[in-house]
Amino acid sequence: MKKEQKTACIFPETVPGDEILFPLSQIFSRLVYCQAVEDDEIPVELASELRDQLEQAGLAEVHVPAPMGGDRDRFVALIHDLTSRPGDYAAQLKHLSLAGIGQAGRLGEESKGSIITTLMGSGSGSKDSPVDEKTDQVLWQARLVLKLGEIFDADQMALRRQMEQIEAREKGLLAELRREEPQPFDFTRQLQVGEGSMDGMPRLRLKAWSRLFCLGSEKREDFSAFITANQDGFDLLVEEYEREKEGQVRTLVDILLPAQPGDGDPLAGREELARQGGEYLEAVDRSLAEPGREIDAQASALADPDGEWANLLESVYPAADCGRVLLHLCFFGAVTPCRLFMATFGRDERSARGLAHNNDEAGCVIGWLEARTSNLKP
Repeated sequence: MKKEQKTACIFPETVPGDEILFPLSQIFSRLVYCQAVEDDEIPVELASELRDQLEQAGLAEVHVPAPMGGDRDRFVALIHDLTSRPGDYAAQLKHLSLAGIGQAGRLGEESKGSIITTLMGSGSGSKDSPVDEKTDQVLWQARLVLKLGEIFDADQMALRRQMEQIEAREKGLLAELRREEPQPFDFTRQLQVGEGSMDGMPRLRLKAWSRLFCLGSEKREDFSAFITANQDGFDLLVEEYEREKEGQVRTLVDILLPAQPGDGDPLAGREELARQGGEYLEAVDRSLAEPGREIDAQASALADPDGEWANLLESVYPAADCGRVLLHLCFFGAVTPCRLFMATFGRDERSARGLAHNNDEAGCVIGWLEARTSNLKP
């Protein structure tokens, strides 16, 4: 009998980084991430050798929930225009007023000088139904938010690399001055402290991703779990579910995983971990396949820092070189993923009516990948 694949859908990143892909690839058979437009080009700063390896090995793939067809070229041209001029797209994202991404029921009311007006003024194709036209507009807006998020990530990556180069030069200069404990100069430290996500960006991405995934024409229901590295997003899902369902999510399993491959071949390490730890990975399989069942001893031991699984990780991925992350997998019973995502993120808060109490729905598994980077090499 062929073993069923464990497939994880990563959200809301459309170009997930190695810090997400690598640990998840150790336990899932396939990783899927959504993209805003078919045959998309990602910023060069976000290129990843690991992601390419995983895709070539059939361990990762792209899913396009809402293909654009004939509208693709116009959308891509708009994105190229945004990346070629140093506009304040970050401020645009912060102050976006979109249908359901900013405020519901206000299609076409954005400022004439905004990016959105430029986009909507070009038209997205006429539709026979007003409902179809409104959905089409929402999808265009969601794509734009996700693509602008990629531009922001690329800028942050470029800045981070520049800061690393500056810090390396500073350390060399300070070493020459024979300081005992070299530290970055003040201006570098201030830049590093200021680095990070802009206000509103994570929530906008979650809302845009939910709309693209749930309202798109290409539906997929073969995911074993949905995984995010955004703790706030995960907490909001839990809060919405527990408020509307008047119950609690169920913790399935917590799993210690390596944070990065170190100097070794990431695919070879993955195979070795599967060979030595097959019984533990089977315990994860059972938890995902039957989330209502009682958690067995092997699954409950996967987060023990002194247990056999942790010792196995140490033999394949030494913590001193590879670090550790902790994956929390939880079961949200009697709700479909899109019902939960749309109720939590996809609709304006004033118009959301919560989750339907339908106990016939099978439920879904959602996970949060918790970073634990204190023991990573720089």
